[in-house]
Amino acid sequence: MMKNLPNLKAPFRDMSIEDIMSCMFGLRKFETETYFKVVNKGTITVNDLVDDFNKDRSTIQRALQNLAIAGLIYRDQKNIKNGGYYYIYRAAPFEEVKETTKASVKKWADSMVDWIDELKAD
Repeated sequence: MMKNLPNLKAPFRDMSIEDIMSCMFGLRKFETETYFKVVNKGTITVNDLVDDFNKDRSTIQRALQNLAIAGLIYRDQKNIKNGGYYYIYRAAPFEEVKETTKASVKKWADSMVDWIDELKAD
């Protein structure tokens, strides 16, 4: 679990890791903020996130769903003793996400260089 993330500004045009992850994973800014909140907390519930962000439950659930689809968040069901259940969310390890993000950026950059090399001035 990562605590107190450092300033994550990239050296290029003041882009943050959140900006890059939003682009590479197709996420909104709030979704990347949610990912980092879960990284810092370790495990968290929807209600905890509702309190932390002061947003509607449906907004939080949608963000978590999109993060799960992107493979950045995992959900574990916890059963309540007298019936019912709730979910606990945990983040994919940040080091793994960094490596995936770097690989995605490199693949994209390489494909852009190839495309530019193929351009013809007609």
